[in-house]
Amino acid sequence: MQNEVSQEKEQICQDCARLSTVCFICGLPVRTNYTKLPDGRIICARDARTAVLDEEEGKRICRQTKDSLDRLFSRFMDIPETNVTVAIVDRVHLQELFKFAGHDYVCPNVWGYTETKTNLHHQEHQISLLSALPLASFKATVAHEYAHTWLNENLPEKRKESLSRDANEGYCELISYRLMDSQNEEAQKKLILSNAYTRGQIHLFLEAERLYGFNDLVDWIKYGVDDRLVGDDLRRVRNVEMPRAVSRPVTNLPSFRSEPSPVPDRLVLRGISWAQQRPVAIINDQTFGVNEQGRVRVGKTNVTIRCLVIRQDAVRIQVVGSGEEQELRLKMASQ
Repeated sequence: MQNEVSQEKEQICQDCARLSTVCFICGLPVRTNYTKLPDGRIICARDARTAVLDEEEGKRICRQTKDSLDRLFSRFMDIPETNVTVAIVDRVHLQELFKFAGHDYVCPNVWGYTETKTNLHHQEHQISLLSALPLASFKATVAHEYAHTWLNENLPEKRKESLSRDANEGYCELISYRLMDSQNEEAQKKLILSNAYTRGQIHLFLEAERLYGFNDLVDWIKYGVDDRLVGDDLRRVRNVEMPRAVSRPVTNLPSFRSEPSPVPDRLVLRGISWAQQRPVAIINDQTFGVNEQGRVRVGKTNVTIRCLVIRQDAVRIQVVGSGEEQELRLKMASQ
């Protein structure tokens, strides 16, 4: 039988294969030493060691995860916080949420649910998270649901109607995957990639981010023309319809024309905004946090790089594609 956590096959005897006590996390039968939850779920001893069973502990982990998301995506997304309520619920409660009119029950093993209500242009988000998830799965689910709150607040109404469910969920899975990557949760990353929930959109989002950077993905998810990413033409991620700027009355003030800054012909560290928890580096024409990647102008071309380390006077980067690493240092005033 396949272990749903490790994605590996494990030998099971015939007697165990007929057991009705099956761990809801790994999917393997358990004979003894298991935990039975009030909603009827079974957790084997191995998975119970990391399961989030206490409600207050779960909410504390939610706050920590929200802080981690802010550090990762502060340049791109302002994830809601003060208007978000979190509840840790059992499986019966969670499944009931999908029975209300207007909501489709699309995933039989769903681990989270987000409901957004609008009243006089003010939005309130209710996140419900399944109890007893393993720690990494719990964090990944928190990240996914917080991504839904951001989408609900930031997508124009026209885009909400045109964006496919698969792309919507794929973007949330991308946020979850990026968080797991930053915390070296390799097993959970594999689970995200092996899940058919987004019908392949998560793989396309990751590839589009590698090719064009996260900022282009944010523009596409908000203003893209297509309803989903297209596998054989990811260049369409740049096919967006940005909102028109509001026209302003013409004044008689004098106008000044400034020449654009010259584009360096190599990677140059232009500056560092130092903060112990969230340092930011400016490389050529782009800003980066730790573990962020994006495209920068180099001469007449573009190079995709990933920022690995930021120190007070230098950064270490990796050129995506070639794997080459470089250290860029700040120039002193005398230089």
